[in-house]
Formats: sequence, structure tokens, C-alpha cells
Amino acid sequence: MRIAEASAGPGMAAKNLLILTRNAAANEDLRAAIKALKTEHDLDVRIPWSRKQLRKDLGREIDRGCRRVVALGGDGTLNSVVNALQKLNAGEDVDLGLVPLGTANDFARGCGLPQRDRDAALLLALTGKARPTDLGCVNGCHFINVASGGFGAMVTATTPRDMKSVLGGLAYTLHGLSRLGDLHSQTCRIALDGGGTRALSLTFAAIGNGRFAGGGFDVAPEAEMDDGVLDLSVVSHDWQGAPGFLVRELMDPTNPENEAVVYRTFEHLLLETDQDFHLNLDGEPMVGRRFDISVVPAALRVVR
Repeated sequence: MRIAEASAGPGMAAKNLLILTRNAAANEDLRAAIKALKTEHDLDVRIPWSRKQLRKDLGREIDRGCRRVVALGGDGTLNSVVNALQKLNAGEDVDLGLVPLGTANDFARGCGLPQRDRDAALLLALTGKARPTDLGCVNGCHFINVASGGFGAMVTATTPRDMKSVLGGLAYTLHGLSRLGDLHSQTCRIALDGGGTRALSLTFAAIGNGRFAGGGFDVAPEAEMDDGVLDLSVVSHDWQGAPGFLVRELMDPTNPENEAVVYRTFEHLLLETDQDFHLNLDGEPMVGRRFDISVVPAALRVVR
């Protein structure tokens, strides 16, 4: 499906490449908005059907002179583009923009990008200033916003697609409430920046480059995307207080005297579990028992 004829001639690439999902490409209003932008901006459109095709399209257009890539979609679409750019070692060659069209749009929320004004988001993605931005890396896969594990990751992975399309980010909250009976802890071992190993009975973990996950939950309130570290937020069962005690700690997660809620920054983290552990990278699922997690400073230039 082509939205409009490419503006670049043979052997040339448009300076701006828009990456659309098939759902986004089917939106007639969006197609009209992109067509209107082509009168003032040098841009082309690709609708890849797989991650492999995405990487192939990006590599070809960057080699031909593309200098800005814009992802139109949600956090998962952004994650796909980020990982493709990293595999191509193209972080220094192109700027990256986002038009948030997904369910949660947590990265856009953390950056203050327009979420309800699509045309404003499009114009910003094409013309806004790109800033150096860190990435997180887990077992060789990258994330730009948050990697979450435990109960929250299970909720994200199992929330029905049709429920998300109707309710948006609220779907994660409602589905999470329906699955509270599945809430349980899991023994894990963590080691930060080469230090000693600490055993935890873990219910939830978030590794934040950005702040928000799960449709607007502020899981890493002190995270910054250009500080050269990642933020670890853990909720454990290693405490004996009443529920109100846990709520108070969740309201003040960075308090060093907390017992149930642990908040730290790190450059490298090793997390190991005895059973399969669910981890979501910008909403994209990963399952394993050993996770080697590190920050990649200033890996990309992102409009934010």
C-alpha cells in the first residue's frame, strides 16, 4: 500500500522516512495529512511487514541519504525502529522522531510529545531538534523507555488486543485488576555495577530510561534519558508491614529507608531467577532466567 508517490528520484532517498504500521496506513485521515506534508517536506513512506524488512528498508534509505526517521505508532513500533537502527549502527547517521499512535504511548508521555494533536506531532517529528538519548540493552536487545518485569510484565503481555483498541491505556489497569489472583513473588538475585549479589523476593521490577510504563504509571520518577544511567525500581515481598505501609513506600520510592520498595541507579545490572521470568522491553515480551542489562549512553538522537 502506497500513501503517495515517492518524492525522491532514482538513486536518491528522501531526507525524511516515515515508518507506518499497517493499521496506521489504513487511516484515511492520516494518509491525507502525510500527503499534505509532502508539499513542504522531503519525505517518503515505508510500511514494513516484519522487523527484517524494516531493517532492510532503513539500511537502504540511510545509505542513499535519509537523515531523519519518524516512527508512527506506539511504544512497540518505536522499539522496532530503535533496534533496527542499532543493528545498522546508524545512531550517529540519522535523527529519530515519533508520532504516538499506540495504546499507552508511555515514551511520548515522558517526553511531553503531543498525544492528542496528531498533526502537531507530525510536524514536531519532522522539524524538531533531536537530542542525544540513552538506550537500555538487555541480552543484546535494546529499549528506549522502560523494561518492566514480574506482575506488570505479565499483565502487559496478556491484555487482549481488542480491549486495548477500545480502552487504550486503561485496558492495562482493568486487566491487571482482573489478574490480581495471579500476583505472587519470585526469588531473584541482582548485582549492580559489579557489586555484591542481593537476593530478593520480587513482585515487580522496572528498569527505566524513561519514567512511565503500563499506560501512565510513573515507575521510574527520577529517570532521565540523557544521564548515562538507568533507574531500577523494585517492589519486593521482603517486608512485614500492612498494605498501607507498602502504599506509603510506593508514594516515596526513592526513600533510602524503604523496606519493600528499592530504587537505585546503575550502569550495569545482572538479574537472575530460578524460574522463567517475564520482562517487557517497551512492551515487547522477553522470557528468561538471566538478564544482562546495561545502559548505552547517547546511542541515538531523538526528537523529544
